[in-house]
Amino acid sequence: MDVLNAEQLAYWDGDAGATWVRNQTHLDQLLSPFTEALMAGAGRVSGKVILDLGCGCGETTLWLAEHGGQVTGIDLSSNMLARAMQRRGAKLNPQFLQADGAVFVGNDPFDLIVSRFGAMFFNDPEQALHHLRSVLRPAGELLLACWQAPIHNPWMSVGGRAIAPFLPSSNEVRDPKAPGPFAFSEQAYVTELLTNAGYENIEFKSVVRPLTVAPTLDEAMAFQNQIGPAASAFKSLPEAVVDEASAAMRAALAPFCTPNGVVMSGAIWLIRASRG
Repeated sequence: MDVLNAEQLAYWDGDAGATWVRNQTHLDQLLSPFTEALMAGAGRVSGKVILDLGCGCGETTLWLAEHGGQVTGIDLSSNMLARAMQRRGAKLNPQFLQADGAVFVGNDPFDLIVSRFGAMFFNDPEQALHHLRSVLRPAGELLLACWQAPIHNPWMSVGGRAIAPFLPSSNEVRDPKAPGPFAFSEQAYVTELLTNAGYENIEFKSVVRPLTVAPTLDEAMAFQNQIGPAASAFKSLPEAVVDEASAAMRAALAPFCTPNGVVMSGAIWLIRASRG
């Protein structure tokens, strides 16, 4: 397998991918409002040759195939791909491959490239987007679901902010455009990337939905400790402050408890562009 994003391969093909597999059902339920928006944006897919970029455990790939697309799902995580193939069963469509989207070339040009939160992790996003454009048909389209800024996604940011005061001090300033869930949150930046990569007819649609993080506060705490920015922060906590930090996160999540579970807002960009 040719790889340009070796750090991402090491991350997703390790514990991160295994964690997502363990939480696959929960994550698909949590993200379903945005999955539905992305699939609605894809429109009629029957007969189209489609690439699902960063397909993970196959939720979107399977949907596209069930609705008549000829679909290839690619991901860096062998664990998630194994789960996707298990869900597919004996069907020949879709196919799943371990591959880096920055260099992957299919057997035929694609009519559509779709990605549910899989496009924000390239070390060189402009190069990757330029390459992806090259594997589209002349009239082909790119359709990406990408997270808006953390302030618009309290389900991912509230817990991490509550923990932050307990983390060891650091002079490191993280680049907000570095590979990660929020790398494509700034509309002007992504527009520039797509324009430089040669795309035309670039459109952004804001989609905001309530997300049920978990049925109970205890389950929300357990989930936040496994996936997302809060989980990464917890791994950096000194043992002496873990209990205090956990209490702070619980207090921060408590106001979002409702009779229907822990419900918090989420916001994405649905980004569409054509090869031109």
